[in-house]
Amino acid sequence: MANQSTLLTTLLQRFSLNSFAFFLALGAALVLTEKIEAGPENLNVPSAAEIKAGKMLFVKASCWGCHPHGENSMNGDKPLKGPRFAKKYRSDVELMQVIRRGSVTRGMPTFPVEKLSEQDLKQIVVFIRSLSCSAKP
Repeated sequence: MANQSTLLTTLLQRFSLNSFAFFLALGAALVLTEKIEAGPENLNVPSAAEIKAGKMLFVKASCWGCHPHGENSMNGDKPLKGPRFAKKYRSDVELMQVIRRGSVTRGMPTFPVEKLSEQDLKQIVVFIRSLSCSAKP
């Protein structure tokens, strides 16, 4: 009888420990899953003022002359918005490099730092990215 009691006590202790570990792991998994599904807390969404500033710089830098309403007047089938554009220029850095270097074959001028500061270039990219988010540029 003593062996049964000891066995029962041992089983209860192990079960309790295993249950505690299980529920602890389950709780942690739920918390982590919730954070992942919710996504980042701050998505760095630009404000209307930032977009407007970028649009003003887009016009000031003469981008508007070749890209009215976010389109490419030199080759109208490749607008500066939409899924194809977003896929081609996945990161802002890639887009900034293209703007900075220009394209001789496509008639796009270069925009060196002397013409366009890093901050101004970033604001222009904010405006360009906003074109894909709005129905009307």
